[in-house]
Amino acid sequence: MAGVTFTVELNTLAARERISDLVDRMENPTPFYKAVGEHLVNSTKSNFDHETAPDGTPWQPLRPSTLQRRIKLGQTSSKILTVSKRLKASIIYQVESDGVRIGSPVEYAGVHQLGAAQGAFGAFRGKDKLGRDHFHHLPWGNIPARPYIGVSAADDAEIIELAEAWLGEE
Repeated sequence: MAGVTFTVELNTLAARERISDLVDRMENPTPFYKAVGEHLVNSTKSNFDHETAPDGTPWQPLRPSTLQRRIKLGQTSSKILTVSKRLKASIIYQVESDGVRIGSPVEYAGVHQLGAAQGAFGAFRGKDKLGRDHFHHLPWGNIPARPYIGVSAADDAEIIELAEAWLGEE
């Protein structure tokens, strides 16, 4: 999976110890990991809807220049990271023998999750519309981190509930 992936790790030591104990008691945890993956995909997509990081921190607002460019291009949405909805739609999970990974294969997923400084990817040299030499940094401006993948405290609790339900301990 290109783009960005994260290995799911619960936030608190108590939650990690509880889930470790529960998973150790499962004969085949793969179906449980699938349930966790599905939950985290839905939780991640909810972060796009609310424009917040998994911990509830609001994403940095769009710059006025970004909003102006969207208007010029006929893109009426002022929602962050959702003009094409491609990134949100690309969130997937992958079950592994010892857990689940969540991420996106979209090439720019990591930039939006982690941010990028102007020029972090080098520069581009070409010709502008009038045939003049043109040079600009990639990205052309600073892109703030807008974390959308991660495990919230509510996710911790839900994952433990999923494990308990899987073992019939509800």
